[in-house]
Amino acid sequence: MKDIVFVNGNLIFKSGNHQVKELVAYANDRWRQIAEDIHEGDLIVTKDDILVPYKIYCAASEVFTYGNFISGMQSPQDVIDIYKQEIENLEKLQTQNIDDELVNVLNRQIYIGVVGSMELFLCDFLYCMVLGTRKYFKKFCEQASRSFKLKEVASKQWRVQEAVKRTILETNYHRIDEVRKLYNKVIEVDIPKSNKLEELIMTRHSLVHRNGFPSDKSEYINVNDAMISELLSEVEILISTIINAKRVEIELWLPTIN
Repeated sequence: MKDIVFVNGNLIFKSGNHQVKELVAYANDRWRQIAEDIHEGDLIVTKDDILVPYKIYCAASEVFTYGNFISGMQSPQDVIDIYKQEIENLEKLQTQNIDDELVNVLNRQIYIGVVGSMELFLCDFLYCMVLGTRKYFKKFCEQASRSFKLKEVASKQWRVQEAVKRTILETNYHRIDEVRKLYNKVIEVDIPKSNKLEELIMTRHSLVHRNGFPSDKSEYINVNDAMISELLSEVEILISTIINAKRVEIELWLPTIN
């Protein structure tokens, strides 16, 4: 199977900043049988080594780390679970009994939190799908419009996967139209355009940057339960569209080993 590395020994991380799809210690013979690459003996990884982010690294023995030099990435299901938990917490917060004069303050923060939870999902889901999948990693590199200075590229520390990570993490996920294009080009998800969601996100912009108070062209925004419900509904449509489009890949994120 492509993108599985089996180490017939210990996998030892001594230095560097590495991230891979998954690490498996004490991997059985089934992992060896399906692995694309087999390394006999211990594999020692340092800062000079480049690990492929979308590969699974298995060790027949132990995985040793000396310092914080390695991490596995979140799975798509992890990202979904975090999003659902955040939304559930915000909905619980909405039911709390508080003084009347504080209701608008609380609703404002809940509204901001819903959009923030959406942005977190959009970023982290794209991150794990791109870094964790060979096909999408390649497409992202082909489609990305970001440029890097020559002195960055010439640096000994410059690596393609770090540039990909940086680009994904620094994208503005409240710009839904740009996110739609990115998701379509890179991970092949067709997100329908929603003028209503874009309008609701603009409301969040006013709440964050002016705390709901009016500018020359707007009125004070008094966030009520109906506004929050409408936002939750629009965000859920967006997230569900993405999850449903990638359902098979989410379920097959890691091979099933008996």
